[in-house]
Amino acid sequence: MDGKSIIIGVFIVYLIAMLYIGWWGMKKSQGAEGYYVANRRCGKWLSVGTFSGSFISAVAVIGYVGNGYAKGYMTLVNVLGCVFSFYLIYFLFINPIKKRFDHLYTVPELFENMYESKPMMVISSVITVGLFTATLVSQIKGGSLICATILGIDYNTALLIITTVFILYTVMGGMYSVVYTDLIQTGILVIGIVLAAPFALKLVGGFSAMQTAIAQVNPSAMDPITVAGGPWGVISTFLSFSLGIAATQYYLIRVYSAKDVKTARFMVSASCAIWTVIGIILVLLGICARILLPDLAAADNAVIALAYELPIFVRMLLLIGIACAIMSTTDTILLAAGTYVGRDLYPLVRKGVSESQSVKVTKIAVVVIGLLAGFLALNPPELIIQLTTFTTSVTAATFFGPMVLGFYWPRTTREGALSGMVGGGVAAVMWQLYNTTAIPPAAAAVVISFALTILVSLAGPKTHLVKLSPEKSR
Repeated sequence: MDGKSIIIGVFIVYLIAMLYIGWWGMKKSQGAEGYYVANRRCGKWLSVGTFSGSFISAVAVIGYVGNGYAKGYMTLVNVLGCVFSFYLIYFLFINPIKKRFDHLYTVPELFENMYESKPMMVISSVITVGLFTATLVSQIKGGSLICATILGIDYNTALLIITTVFILYTVMGGMYSVVYTDLIQTGILVIGIVLAAPFALKLVGGFSAMQTAIAQVNPSAMDPITVAGGPWGVISTFLSFSLGIAATQYYLIRVYSAKDVKTARFMVSASCAIWTVIGIILVLLGICARILLPDLAAADNAVIALAYELPIFVRMLLLIGIACAIMSTTDTILLAAGTYVGRDLYPLVRKGVSESQSVKVTKIAVVVIGLLAGFLALNPPELIIQLTTFTTSVTAATFFGPMVLGFYWPRTTREGALSGMVGGGVAAVMWQLYNTTAIPPAAAAVVISFALTILVSLAGPKTHLVKLSPEKSR
């Protein structure tokens, strides 16, 4: 049996295993508590596996290697922005969520609870479902590229396979399926990426030889500030990733799922350590790919092309690890989007919805959103990381300010938070579409969101101040 047949066989076994876990999770996830947040019983390493698996995605593996291939060390700014996002989640969000709002299921519910505002819940749900759908497109693109490469089939057929598998196991078992598949997939992914690093460096002659070669092949790779568009570009990239990721709601839902504050803190700190190592390796793999394969038609193909320069065993782990990275994030995003439709939006159009009805509608929404994202992925954006930068900038500007100020500034009002949410989101979109200045969209829109929240809270009515649930010791 040749190497390609072995990789195909292992990949098929992997897909079947994911479907089996989905079926197993269906038996475990009884009721809303089980389906949405795995009964809030995820222990330390299960939490680390699902948080890291959600984080190390198609954007991380395909996007960061591709960006390293195209732009060199500038991609480390993205990596550092992600690292800072972990610190923000650790210090700003874990305590308030676990100690004050641990009875909730979604972030839109949190906004409704804090500000006693249905409009804020609706706006945050609708915006987030839209952003999640856009993010799913990039994830499905990455998964389909890998599936097509491994199985030797065309992109559209691969897209059909990947979309079907992740929809099925997500809809069957909910959060139970997601967290257990994430744990397994994260382990495979980390092993594959870590093993690939020394072999890739050996191919280019070692680290010192890599530095010399990349300076000749792509001189701009050694000048990250210029490549980023100057200091403002560095700031924009850093802020869009750090603030956007910190406010990304499928990461915060992992805080709900952790069994207590101590577990949530361990989850974030351990995941930060894992990402720091993996993020740096991904950039180095992109640079190695540029040296070995300087004429690729698309930068996003770099990690796949590089895999075929590696020994068969390492190639197998890297390719299947990439598939794991994509699936472990895709299921997370899809479940969160479906949950917002079934739990937050559906009760607005039908009164007296029971928990079982909510879960049923969530499952329908998971299928519909997954199919929509799959359809849109038929003609996806060329560079995955560009779409992610857009969505993270909008997420940061829309949610970060109203959430942080609500947690830590008791004079925040409903009107102020709503103004910051809408104004910041609109500013982020408009700035990215029409900005002609050197001021980056992430920085400008986040500042606008904070300013609107503070100014309207100070100048407007004081009858709807933020309300925080009593703090619990857990």
